[in-house]
Amino acid sequence: MKKQWLMGVSCLGLMACSSGQGNVTFTAYGEDFIEKQIPASAFEDGWSVRYDKFLVKLGELKVANREGEIAAEQAPAKVYDVHRPGPVNVAAFTDLASEEWDEVSYAIAPAPDATAGNADAEDVTRMNTQGWSVYVEGTATKGTVSKRFRWGFPTNTLYERCQNEDIGTGVTVPKGGTETVQLTLHGDHLFFDDLQSPEAKMRFDAIAAADSIGVVGPDGEVTLDELGTVDLTSLPANQYGTGGAGSVRTLRDFVTALVRTVGHYRGEGECSPRVR
Repeated sequence: MKKQWLMGVSCLGLMACSSGQGNVTFTAYGEDFIEKQIPASAFEDGWSVRYDKFLVKLGELKVANREGEIAAEQAPAKVYDVHRPGPVNVAAFTDLASEEWDEVSYAIAPAPDATAGNADAEDVTRMNTQGWSVYVEGTATKGTVSKRFRWGFPTNTLYERCQNEDIGTGVTVPKGGTETVQLTLHGDHLFFDDLQSPEAKMRFDAIAAADSIGVVGPDGEVTLDELGTVDLTSLPANQYGTGGAGSVRTLRDFVTALVRTVGHYRGEGECSPRVR
């Protein structure tokens, strides 16, 4: 099989002669919850959250099938700020075989040499230097109380077997046309109170309370170090369920585990996240 190099993207035009060819464009999108705000009505305890930055390193994008044939792949990671109005283009694969490719995957990982997608050069340098794959910055508000947060995470997650119930598994390349596939980032997931339950609710009370534990006392900012001092067993029994994950013991552990769930597919579609 002949490998074609197109605009820095490697593509294999498998079975193109018999089935025709088409194109696939991938975008990234943070939806209203990241671009605008998560309203108080969405939280169980009345907080609202507005992001100022939501940086992710996206890479290892692959279109393949279950037989192991690869239609297209783009390995290098780029940094995107999905707080900015989107969707933003991530990759464009051309002249792919017009087939049903049922294995789409991508990674959010701390690649040390990521380049800019739509993120500022300063943010890209910071992400690479700190070894982060995700960085979020914003403000939570409840009445007259506000809490800032600036959290960077080095999580390494491969999102595999991506599908959407309404659209299908993977992507079908249209003959003579272009299919647009959205990699959707869910900013509300960082505030869920259960790692597995579909009935998880968004809460911020426990996170806000961690500010009072800081060495300098309450200063209006909740840090990851402060979250690390909050033992989950000290919180209400019906909140922050770990689903038996033994390594998740503190609120910092919990939020870090939630970071691995932000990657979705074509809106509400799901992928299988694999921890690396």
